[in-house]
Amino acid sequence: MPIVTEYDGLIKISRNPYYKTRLGSAYLGNSLTLMGELPDESVDLICTSPPFALVRKKEYGNVDADDYVEWFKIFAGEFYRILKPKGSLVIDIGGSWLKGFPVRSLYHFELVIELCKPRLAGGLGFFLAQELFWYNPAKLPTPAEWVTVRRERVKDAVNTVWWLSKEPHPKANNKRVLRPYSEAMKNLIKNGYEAKLRPSGHDISTKFQNDRGGAIPPNIITDSIQERGASIGSPVLGEFNWILENDLGQPVNVISASNTASNDYYQRRCKEEGVKPHPARFPQALPEFVISLCTEPGDLVLDPFAGSNMTGRVAETLERRWLAFELNEDYMIASQFRFEQDAPLVVAPIKDRKTLKARALELAKDCSDKSLTMDTQKPFVQLDLFPASDDSMTDKKIIRFTYGDQFSPKQFQVSELVQLCSDCLPDRRVLQDEIAKRYYAGYSSQNALQKGENRGKLAMNTFLSLRAYKLVESIDGDDWQYRLTDIANEILDNQQDSETVFTIFARHILVNLTGMSLIKAIEAINSRGDKPQLEIIAYELQEMGYSLSTNCTYVSTMRQWLQEAKVLEKSYEINWDRVYDLLELDRDYIDELYTLSSEQKYFLLAMLQMAITELTKWNKITRYATSVYKIRFPSKSFVQDIIQPLVKVGLIATEKTTGGRGAKPNLVKLTEKSQLELLSRLLQSISDITEISQTELNRSFEDVVNDLDNPDKHIKGKALELLAIWMIRLTSLRFTKWRKRDYETGQGEVDVLAASDRFVYHRWQIQCKNTKRVDVEVLAKEVGMTFVTGSDVVMIVTTGEFTRDAFQYAYRMMEVSRYYMVLIQKEDIDAIKQDRTNIIKILDRRARRVFAKKELGLTDDTIDEIEIEDNSLAELWEVSGEE
Repeated sequence: MPIVTEYDGLIKISRNPYYKTRLGSAYLGNSLTLMGELPDESVDLICTSPPFALVRKKEYGNVDADDYVEWFKIFAGEFYRILKPKGSLVIDIGGSWLKGFPVRSLYHFELVIELCKPRLAGGLGFFLAQELFWYNPAKLPTPAEWVTVRRERVKDAVNTVWWLSKEPHPKANNKRVLRPYSEAMKNLIKNGYEAKLRPSGHDISTKFQNDRGGAIPPNIITDSIQERGASIGSPVLGEFNWILENDLGQPVNVISASNTASNDYYQRRCKEEGVKPHPARFPQALPEFVISLCTEPGDLVLDPFAGSNMTGRVAETLERRWLAFELNEDYMIASQFRFEQDAPLVVAPIKDRKTLKARALELAKDCSDKSLTMDTQKPFVQLDLFPASDDSMTDKKIIRFTYGDQFSPKQFQVSELVQLCSDCLPDRRVLQDEIAKRYYAGYSSQNALQKGENRGKLAMNTFLSLRAYKLVESIDGDDWQYRLTDIANEILDNQQDSETVFTIFARHILVNLTGMSLIKAIEAINSRGDKPQLEIIAYELQEMGYSLSTNCTYVSTMRQWLQEAKVLEKSYEINWDRVYDLLELDRDYIDELYTLSSEQKYFLLAMLQMAITELTKWNKITRYATSVYKIRFPSKSFVQDIIQPLVKVGLIATEKTTGGRGAKPNLVKLTEKSQLELLSRLLQSISDITEISQTELNRSFEDVVNDLDNPDKHIKGKALELLAIWMIRLTSLRFTKWRKRDYETGQGEVDVLAASDRFVYHRWQIQCKNTKRVDVEVLAKEVGMTFVTGSDVVMIVTTGEFTRDAFQYAYRMMEVSRYYMVLIQKEDIDAIKQDRTNIIKILDRRARRVFAKKELGLTDDTIDEIEIEDNSLAELWEVSGEE
């Protein structure tokens, strides 16, 4: 089984951990302060049980119900910031009674409503993914007056467990928590079931008796330790036997798990060492269920109210990284006992990864029929079920939009704030205190304690924004010591001239931060005739590769700063003259580009995508542009309308293939000016997204293909990666993400996801393989993976050949399903080496064949005859075009 990368160094916190393990660290201190040091969008799951709002004060600390919602919102704001876009927040909240009356408090319902309000309405913007319920049979019958004395109420033994998320589709997979079938279901699978219409109106088909590896669990978490007495569950086929035995007699929204065990290892070690144990501990079943459902091995789990740190112990066993924050040192000392060598495993260790993957692939096949009828207009959920099978978890570089919270020009003058930073050098704590006093002194709240906490949080967000905008930076990795950057000093030098300050700051945002990406996103939305609202801009940035929540304030903050510098007018109209001034670009050159016609631009873009740096026949480029961009070029006046204007502005060069007065400029290439000004920018944008250097991306297609035969595994792997990028460039797709990089383990394949938004949205799943033969198993696996990637088009590129069975499988899948499959093999790659425009001939030929078979019902022999005739006509047309 692969070992997950050790935790050390992945998250930097200024203080030393109280203790640490291979995968996690526990810190003693205020969780708000500690969370303030975590990066944005760095945590996959927050699983915790905060102090409840109870009538009676508990020794572990709790807050009055009247103040609870406002108290918790301070923490929830940090939770939202540090959670990844597809991360989850799972909180166990106990109920409460109104003091002196047998009436329930609504505080925990008020809390979740407040958390799920839109941010514009004063809420946090969470979504309620689902509610779970934990039934604790060991709970005492409280309140005693109403339960055991007056007998007016029944025992309160249920806690609500809220599963919240930042997006409607958080990362989750219930296959990881399948439960064993009941005996009745096992008999049904074995003996069969007569398909019929039940009295309820449900039509039960024969598919009901398929064995899919286990039953999907309800929102009930049960602790089978009550029956087995040892450890509980496993992350994939968790045994929740209590439910199986009682699911007809118990409501399906109850989790049965006791949190008291006077003779377990934790309790015994606390007694031996004279340490006070935590009185309200998590049951093992709850974090096991949640961690298995919402995370994968290597993901980061946080418990900000750690207590006995059951969450960390379960995460460690399930190969998840973890962080635990706890304010009480006695509880921190006791929690170490869970990680001692003699401590029993809390959950069964994760199974062999290969066995798990094989089983999951089998389950995925069961879903393939259903996926054929899925609504392709709805966004698909990206579930990375199978992490790279190398020996360690590869950290993926995420493109982050510049953080900006509590940092708008409505709140601050940038020169004044930078001067304050200079005055408080180098202590971050002093600076945050001064920001809180100067800018948030009038912040209203219900009590003095909360007021101070809120002001501190707001000041911290301001400092984090200053650092994200690169006005300050940490000193030697110490997050609590800072210095001014060169940009900040330049602002100080010109602080008397506000216009100059805005110019300096706006240029910095465009050049050094994510300002140009924001401008491009707004321009793209405007060009479509849409209104660039914040949510739509966020979606556009996501398409560009940014990890960004649709309801965060970062986009609005940057937009306001650019508006102050007159880059944006009327909120979302771009002042391009101002942009050119700030970037110090050659305006005449830019104006020349913007005066080009659509046909001229697309012809030039086609040359850039194919990197035409050597003389090439222009009619081949037009066929490429026509096929990819669906644009028509003038046939008789092409040279006059397209070639000559591009030559005039110095973007392309031509050479006549024949002498004499009537010769035509048949050969074209990009000029040095185009390569420096345009091609290099295209490659840089690809480099930023794919993490491949611009030098590597500048290599020719021929060099990349030649390196596929290199005996060095690293060179061969890099060539395979570049081949995938070249396929995206030649088909004018948008790179989305790497799916996995198996070439690093010598398996000779690399997968990438891409997208196309021409006419309709399509998601492409591209796999490049450096193998001699590709059989039907590879194609079947890729089709199975579309269930989790949401892809419509599957392209498989091999340096070898596909078997006959593979071709037959591909055509059969295209005939009976929504999938479109593109198979590119060695002879196709050789053709593309000779002429990059051949990629379009190949794709068009494949598309025509599929259409002829699927829509016209033609046989392969008939299609072959048509293609031979078609190729002859194409060759004739090409010869006539050269004359």
